[in-house]
Amino acid sequence: MVYVHDKRKEYRLDGKSHFGRSQQYVMRGSTYNLSNEDIEVVSQMVEDRSYAKKKREYHRSDEISEKLKYKYNVRVDDKNREWSVVAVANTGRESDDDLSISSFEEEYVPSPLAPPNHPTHTMSTESKLQIARLISDRSIYRQDKEYKMADEILNQLFENYSVVVDDRTKEWKVVDDTVVEEDDEFVKGAQLSQRSAFARKARGSSSERRVDDTTSKDTLSTKDDDVILPNEQAEEVTCDLESLTVVELKDKLRHLGLSVSGKKADLISRLSNL
Repeated sequence: MVYVHDKRKEYRLDGKSHFGRSQQYVMRGSTYNLSNEDIEVVSQMVEDRSYAKKKREYHRSDEISEKLKYKYNVRVDDKNREWSVVAVANTGRESDDDLSISSFEEEYVPSPLAPPNHPTHTMSTESKLQIARLISDRSIYRQDKEYKMADEILNQLFENYSVVVDDRTKEWKVVDDTVVEEDDEFVKGAQLSQRSAFARKARGSSSERRVDDTTSKDTLSTKDDDVILPNEQAEEVTCDLESLTVVELKDKLRHLGLSVSGKKADLISRLSNL
């Protein structure tokens, strides 16, 4: 049986008739101090909230949202059909029912999207501990706004362990080096989550460098037969950069104090704009 969704231009061959919105919500990230019983309760509450919204019982859905937020520190992402526990500052509540989490206890976990037999879960305990230490150090650097050091740890995680980190879901996953340049959903989500203020600042700094470089070049005298047109020069630089590996491109960016995140095309674009 084939089911077709004309509006979304999609079809299904697995016998299921729903398209996207009917699947259950998935938990992402760390459970922090929630027990297994709490997780079951929260999962049911999230589904009840979704059902109430579907039935336009917004008063009921709002009540559930408030309880999820203030009792369990749970955030619901309706677009991605996900829910997660959020690390928030302790507000000083003394109730036993209050499960407030210190902002310093923020945790990253192996992605549950990876199957049990995936290297993300089967790697040695020693490697997992080292990854946890590096991610913890990176979190501290980010809190201190030392984004260059945080970016270097991110690059180290990938080069040494093939690990990609998603800051939105607070998860990490081992990826195949050859897959990073392809359409890996986890990698794309991770890259999107790391479009930080530092990246924007780096792009701004690059623009300032381009202005300074242009000013300096204008003050130099050159022979007419030695003049290289801007477009020709840009094409030549781009061709040279394309011959480099991802690691070599990242080394150049790191030396310039720029972000090393993104696909190879992003790295080349970042360097060619200098």
